[in-house]
Amino acid sequence: MDQIPPGTDLSKTPAGQPPPGVQSNFIDPPSLAMETIVVTTVMIVLASIFVLIRLGSIVFSGRKMAWDDYTCFLGYVFITVFSGLVMAFTNVARHVWDIPLSDLLAPSYLRFIFAQNIIQAPAVAFAKSSILLLYLRIFTVKPNMRHAIYGGLIFTNLLYWIHVPLVLGFCAPRGEHEIIDLTTCAKLTVWGPVQGFLAMILDVYIFVLPFPVISQLKLPPGKRLGVYVLFGTALCGIIASTLAEVYRFQQWFYRADRNWQTAQLFICIIVEGYVAIIVCSMPALAAFFRSPAVANSGMFRWVRSHITTRIFHTNHTHPTTKTSKTSGSSSTKRSYTRTNSVTESSTQLRDDKYLELNDVPILNTNAYSHAHGPNHDIEEGVIKKSVAIKQSQHSL
Repeated sequence: MDQIPPGTDLSKTPAGQPPPGVQSNFIDPPSLAMETIVVTTVMIVLASIFVLIRLGSIVFSGRKMAWDDYTCFLGYVFITVFSGLVMAFTNVARHVWDIPLSDLLAPSYLRFIFAQNIIQAPAVAFAKSSILLLYLRIFTVKPNMRHAIYGGLIFTNLLYWIHVPLVLGFCAPRGEHEIIDLTTCAKLTVWGPVQGFLAMILDVYIFVLPFPVISQLKLPPGKRLGVYVLFGTALCGIIASTLAEVYRFQQWFYRADRNWQTAQLFICIIVEGYVAIIVCSMPALAAFFRSPAVANSGMFRWVRSHITTRIFHTNHTHPTTKTSKTSGSSSTKRSYTRTNSVTESSTQLRDDKYLELNDVPILNTNAYSHAHGPNHDIEEGVIKKSVAIKQSQHSL
C-alpha cells in the first residue's frame, strides 16, 4: 500500500506486473472460472447423489448411524461450503496481472481468504476420516489391521487440523478494521507443499489399506472384481492430491502469479474432498439396493434378473453320483447339487454390514460309511454296505 501513489485508481491498476510482451486485460482475460464452476458443479452433483443414497440406505435398513456416517455428512457439508466460497470468487481465478488491485484489496476478498483456509482443513479431514472409519466398521479385522486404521485416523486429523491454528496465526483479521496482512498470510504457503506431500502419502495409505484383507476373501471372480473397483475409486483421490501438490509447489516457487496457481489448487482440493465423500459412500449402494423398498420394485427386479445376477453370481451346477449296493445288486442315482466355489473367509462382515461379500448359500453333502460289527447278519454270497447321507445348508 505504501508503494501505491495517492489518488491511484485501484480498479484500473493491475495487481501484478505482466511478463514482457504481455498486456493486462481486465475485459476478457484468460480465466479458470469456467473450469472451476464446471468441475465443482459436477462433483457436487455426484457427491450429493451418493450422500442421498447413503442416507436412504440408513433409513430403509433401519440401522443406527455410525461414526463414519457422521463424519461423511460433516465432510460433505464443509466441502460444499468451501466449494461455494470458491465459486463465489471466480473473478480472481486469473493471472495476477489481469486482476484489478481493487479486487484483491476488497474486504470481501480478504474475508474469503481467511474463511476458505479455515474451512478447507476440516472438510478434507472429515471426508478422509470417514473412509478409515468405514474400514473399521465393515470388517471384523485382525488387531494389526485395527491398529493400522487407528494410526491412519490419528495421522489424518493431525495433518489437517494443525492447519487451523496456523491460519489463525498468519491470516486472521487484525486491528480495528479487521485487516488481513497479505504479506504475513502468504508465508503460510511454505506449509502448503509439506502438507500436500504428507496428504499424498495418506491417500496412498488409504488406497492400499483394504486390499490385503480383500485378497484373503474367497470370492467369485465377478464379485472380487466388484469389491476391488469399489475400493479402487480412492485412486482418483491420489491423482487429485498429486496434482494439488504440483500446484502447491508452483504457488510457492512462482509467486508472481499466485492467483492462477491457487485457482488450479482449489479445483484439485474440491475434487479430492468430494472423491473421499464418494468413496466412503460407495458401499451404501449395495445396502440401498438390498432394501425391501428398492429390491422388491419391478424395475430393480428386472435389472437384477437381466444384468446384475449375470455379473456378480457365477454359480455352477455339478452332477454327483450316489451308488448303493444291496443284495448283490447295485443301483445308481444321479442328483444335481447347486454349489459355488466360494469357501468361508476369515474376514466376515458384521450384522450391520453394507456389503454381503459372502452371501452365497452352500449345500453341503457328507457321506458316512459304517462298517458292520460282529453281530451283523451276513448272508452267504451277499455284501451289505450302508451309507448315511447328511445335508446341511449355510450361507457364507
